[in-house]
Amino acid sequence: MRAGAKATARFRPDPDLIIIGVKRGGTTSLFRDLEQHPAMCPLVPSAKRLPLRENQKGVHYFDSHHDQGDRWYSSHFPTSMSRAITARRVGATFTAEASPYYLYSPLAARRTVTTLPATMFMVLLRDPVERTVSHWAEQTRNGVETLSLADALAAEDERVGTDGERLLAGEISTSHAHEQQSFAGQSEYADSLQRWFDLAGPDRMIVGFSEDYYRDPSSVIDPITDRLGVSRMPTGAVGGHRNAAPRPTELEPEIETMLVDRFRPDVDAITRLLGTSPPWPRFGLQETASPADEPV
Repeated sequence: MRAGAKATARFRPDPDLIIIGVKRGGTTSLFRDLEQHPAMCPLVPSAKRLPLRENQKGVHYFDSHHDQGDRWYSSHFPTSMSRAITARRVGATFTAEASPYYLYSPLAARRTVTTLPATMFMVLLRDPVERTVSHWAEQTRNGVETLSLADALAAEDERVGTDGERLLAGEISTSHAHEQQSFAGQSEYADSLQRWFDLAGPDRMIVGFSEDYYRDPSSVIDPITDRLGVSRMPTGAVGGHRNAAPRPTELEPEIETMLVDRFRPDVDAITRLLGTSPPWPRFGLQETASPADEPV
């Protein structure tokens, strides 16, 4: 099926939207909510064509599978004819994918912006302390991470090493440590956001906060559908936590204090870049839902 889709790649328009991050920030929940919109066409092949529990969410072309080539990437999206059929039926259409490592990957921004000149990019930022713990909890749940949170954080710099620079230089094509063991590194958003803003331009970037999304999904989804030029989704039709990773242990106060101190300069940089304070109370910013109200 993939071979056939590649053969018709030139008839498959670029995606209208990519959710580029962050990992453990609610990207799965947001993507599945957008899937409920009648104008959204699923990735190819859809769960209707294969015995899949749900449609594919992300392609990971611009980080992990770039060696597959542009035709391979295009093969994941519906044809112009399929899009036209949907548009005639519901009045509009759009396509999207969600590959949350794109934000942090050293090469994804340049590759993506070069290949997709008109696509919009969405990033959902989560309290960096919560995101760090959730990332570690996910890897622990999956049996990939065996170290405690404290030990994993202490080992992070040695584990990741210079893999970011090596990825950027083309010395390696993938790095498990850079993608999956950078628990604190991926929670420092400012440099990655600045890279995307510089390359894509602010007009193609949509930035939201996970806490806002889980408190009021429409507050994050409406700006997306507005930018896509499709109807807004009915209130109450979206929301819900998906892909949660229950924590094996409670967050120790000493670790929380250490992480808050580490991330505070980055949060300040995000505030300057976006012109608004993230809704993360532990950093002394505006009040919002407490961490206990958020997915783990």
